[in-house]
Amino acid sequence: MHLRKTLAAALLVSLAAATSYAGADGKRVGDVIHSDARYTTFAKAIDAAGLKDLLTGSDAVTVLAPTDAAFAKLPAGTLERLLQPENKAELEALLKRHVVAESLDQYSLKRQREVTTLGGESLEVKLTAGAIRIADAKIAGRQTLATNGAVQPLDAVIVK
Repeated sequence: MHLRKTLAAALLVSLAAATSYAGADGKRVGDVIHSDARYTTFAKAIDAAGLKDLLTGSDAVTVLAPTDAAFAKLPAGTLERLLQPENKAELEALLKRHVVAESLDQYSLKRQREVTTLGGESLEVKLTAGAIRIADAKIAGRQTLATNGAVQPLDAVIVK
C-alpha cells in the first residue's frame, strides 16, 4: 500500500512538472512566437501592430497562432496590404482575434464550446475526429506552453 502511494505521488509530481515546462524554457508567449520558425509571419505581424508587449507581459494568454503555411493560404496581396501602416487597426483586429485572455492547453481546449478573444469575438470550438477546430481553423501540431500561457498552431488564419 505504501508503494502505491509513493508511486502515485511521484506520478503526480512528474505530470505537474511536464505540464508546466513543456519545452518553453521559461519563455513567455511572445518569446515563443518570435523564436519558433513556424510563426515568422505571425511574429512580423505582431511587431507591425505593436502588440508584442501584450504577449510578453504577466497576464495569461493563449495565442491561436497561424503558421507561415496558414498565412500563405490568404488571397494574394492580403498580408502585404495588412502590413501597411495605414491598415494597422485592421491588422490589430485580425491579430486580437487570435488571442484569448487565459491560458488554455489542448486538454482544456477540448472541453470548451467557445472561446472569447481579446477582440471581443466568440469563436466556436469543436472536437472533430480527434482534431480541435476553432472557427474555421484546426490546431495543427504540438502546442508550446509558456510561463504566461500557451501557443496553439493553426492551419488557417481566422478571418471571419
